[in-house]
Amino acid sequence: MQHISFNLVEIVKLLNQNRKFLIGISLLACIVAAVSYKLSKRSYKAEAEVYMLNPLYGDRNHILRRSEGDMRFVDYFGTEGDVDKIMTLIASKDVEDSVITYCGLYGAYVLDYGNPRDRAAMHARYKSSFESKRTENASVMCSFEDKDAKRSAQVLDAIVKITDYKFRQYLSIVKTNAKIRIEKKIAEVDTEITHYTDSLIKLREQYQIFDLISPNRKNILVNSIKGGTHTAEGVEMIQNLESIKDQLVINRSELMATANELGTTDKDELAMLHYVSTPQTPNKPSGLGFILTCITATIAVFFFSALLVILLGYIKALAKANP
Repeated sequence: MQHISFNLVEIVKLLNQNRKFLIGISLLACIVAAVSYKLSKRSYKAEAEVYMLNPLYGDRNHILRRSEGDMRFVDYFGTEGDVDKIMTLIASKDVEDSVITYCGLYGAYVLDYGNPRDRAAMHARYKSSFESKRTENASVMCSFEDKDAKRSAQVLDAIVKITDYKFRQYLSIVKTNAKIRIEKKIAEVDTEITHYTDSLIKLREQYQIFDLISPNRKNILVNSIKGGTHTAEGVEMIQNLESIKDQLVINRSELMATANELGTTDKDELAMLHYVSTPQTPNKPSGLGFILTCITATIAVFFFSALLVILLGYIKALAKANP
């Protein structure tokens, strides 16, 4: 097999011999790119950056605690975990369906909701148009791309607001469920307190002891306890029941305070997401501009055409060397 000399000098000579072809096809690519750019409808991308408040600031259960050992520092902004929840929610199907309905995108894109293929096309179009990512400052950058510049900003604003509402709705449901369970527990404690109150009334009347003798009350006396045959037995029984009842009353007050704290906010009070930069109607289409599009097309076609010329030249040289 004969050795083929196909070095850089040979490649340059080959490209020079085919310069008319390379220049012609590159110019043609430039013209095609320019015409396509002018004829095609451009898309516009609206962008926004949002930050998240710490959900604990909407919960008095955390920010108004004053008990010893429970003083907590609460950051003003959402934690990394809170931002993770927002990133999951903002890209969820629940938010997507709500945004599509709210903004009337089926009508805007001339799609039929009753057609399964159109629903799949809408889902794919929404997914390809919307993008969200978190920043190093725990904020969220999001964007939406559309053929209509105004609609791109409107849809993006709807995405942020609906995500915020869904998150507040989630927090409200959690608090409401917790409050309902606490109120049920309060009703149970009330029943127990009533039971112990009735029992104490009977014991006090039986033993004629009307002093406050619970250790929790520091032996604050109403009147002095007089000695008698059954005085010691009565004191012990009353003290035991009184101690239990006092603890139940304390527990009940704590449960009531917690229930009131959980009921201080709802989904309509405090917004969690706030704009760093609002979604403005974009003035320029997304992607490469007219000049960059023409230059990119010209360079790309010239490069691949040159590779084709070199490959064909090598094949011809190989065929001549080995007839």
